[in-house]
Amino acid sequence: MVVLRHISVAFSAAMAAVGTALFIALNLFYKRRVWTPESEYYTFREEEEERSEKQVLVLGLDGAGKSSVLQGLSGAGSRRGCRPTRGFNFISLHTPACQLDFLEIGGGEDLRMYWVDYLRRTHVLVYVVDSSDRGRLPQAKDELHRLLKADTDLPVVVLGNKQDKPNAVSVPELREALSLSSVADQRKLFLLAAQSESDGLSRTGGLQKFQDLLLTLV
Repeated sequence: MVVLRHISVAFSAAMAAVGTALFIALNLFYKRRVWTPESEYYTFREEEEERSEKQVLVLGLDGAGKSSVLQGLSGAGSRRGCRPTRGFNFISLHTPACQLDFLEIGGGEDLRMYWVDYLRRTHVLVYVVDSSDRGRLPQAKDELHRLLKADTDLPVVVLGNKQDKPNAVSVPELREALSLSSVADQRKLFLLAAQSESDGLSRTGGLQKFQDLLLTLV
């Protein structure tokens, strides 16, 4: 069983590494193109002029709703179900200022040890937390602070997801549960709320606020 577990961990890490390499290769190949949502599918279109690309790393425990957040950003809404991410997901969001490349790494235990390896190429970290999973908030806090210690300058946006769930903690309670008050004042760290549906940010008017905040941080 131990050998099988090590094989599983190695395989998951390899898949994440291959996914990141593919992500970078696609960015280079389509350097002057933009990935935009069109109804149920994606199309590539040429940019009028080259724009800078900024990487946003999306992390969080498994089940926090990272993939749903990406669906909301891509415009896919709740039309497609989300499965647990075993390797990676990514989307590119075109804005007038730049292109935001969102890279999500799976939140399973076998992948969390590799999270810090992806911080080096990142401009902003988005950390998604399941506000309704009270039992795992201490674990979410520990993983978040491990990332904060690994890179002391990286801007961080903590997204308190599933705020619409009956047993979800409030935003002030979440701030305390994650010990965000202990983070140095000079650190660029923000806490936003989101709902459980993939278009929750859109429906609550928070999507534009979220995008605007990211653009100020990159």
